[in-house]
Amino acid sequence: MVETITPVVHGGRRSRWAVLLALHTAGATAAAATFGAVLGGMGFLLGAPWGDAALVVVAAAAGVYLLGEAFGLRVPVPQLRRQVPDWWRSFFSFGGAAFLYGLGLGVGFFTYLARGTLVVVAAAAASSGSPWVGALLLAPFGLLRGLSAIVALRSRTPEQGSALVERLARSASWFGWRVAHILALAVVLVTSMAALADGDAEMELGALAAAVLAVAFGMAGLSKVARRLTWRRALTSYALPASVERAAVVGVPVIELGVTTLVLLGFASTAGLASLLLLVAFSIVIVLGRLRLGTRLDCGCFGSEAARDYRALLGRNVALAVAAAVAWRLAVDEPVAGRPAAPRGADLIPAVLVLAGLGLAIWVGVQAMALVRRGSEG
Repeated sequence: MVETITPVVHGGRRSRWAVLLALHTAGATAAAATFGAVLGGMGFLLGAPWGDAALVVVAAAAGVYLLGEAFGLRVPVPQLRRQVPDWWRSFFSFGGAAFLYGLGLGVGFFTYLARGTLVVVAAAAASSGSPWVGALLLAPFGLLRGLSAIVALRSRTPEQGSALVERLARSASWFGWRVAHILALAVVLVTSMAALADGDAEMELGALAAAVLAVAFGMAGLSKVARRLTWRRALTSYALPASVERAAVVGVPVIELGVTTLVLLGFASTAGLASLLLLVAFSIVIVLGRLRLGTRLDCGCFGSEAARDYRALLGRNVALAVAAAVAWRLAVDEPVAGRPAAPRGADLIPAVLVLAGLGLAIWVGVQAMALVRRGSEG
């Protein structure tokens, strides 16, 4: 990506390179702000802000990644581990490619992440329950990630461009970056702990638990719908009665998405009880599978095709069952009345960012499909 917008690509013309750097930075900032607005909007739909409970979660996430940075512990960072598409720079103009590369890198989780600081910021954005706050929290990440391409200013030859890419790859392990992340995480941890105040902690904790269930079951249900064949193969491996398997193929994702729908409609306590019953049923199937098939079972969860140890599957169900019990006992059913109001005032900016991001995504998809059709015709 850096090689695409280095001065050497444009014959050393720094003025043109500056324009491309600006486009790249604008794309990264817009993508990050849009992602933050989406997180804040999702949090709002799931009942955020969650008060002290959310502060505890943000503080816990900051503490975990702080320990990882300070003591070299292996803490997983959610990421897709993919490069931005290389074909963009051959299909689009230099300006279009630079902007699109910025969009691809601005979200962060869609590519490579060496550290988990962005996870903590994303958790804070979702916990705010405000698209505006979410956009403000994530926009600086996109801005700085876009401006990082300025390191290519002195690359005047292809050899220098290649050497720059190698240096950037090595710099990810630089001790200075580690210190910077430690300081940033420490600030978040201390600030979150200091902001804790007295409130209706039980209700807040119940709402947060319901939000966790909505996200987990929503992702599980959508993955089964999107990867129907994988889900069907995993289900078949349990050798269930034919009638049960036919019902489960459609019924399980429908029920999982139903849990998410209950939370979005305001029935958080009911969603907790439904989740608890569903997890008990899942766990019974896992135990039966252990007795029939051995210790490693196909899960089919979240679209995965990998077989997992039955103890890991049961452990995950127990963790979700704890959240379900908390939501059932501590959350309340408060049906959402009426339709969401149209955005006004300060909410207009994140709303426009979301719509612009969706429009751009549709445009990129149309262009990609057109390219594929031309390639097949050729």
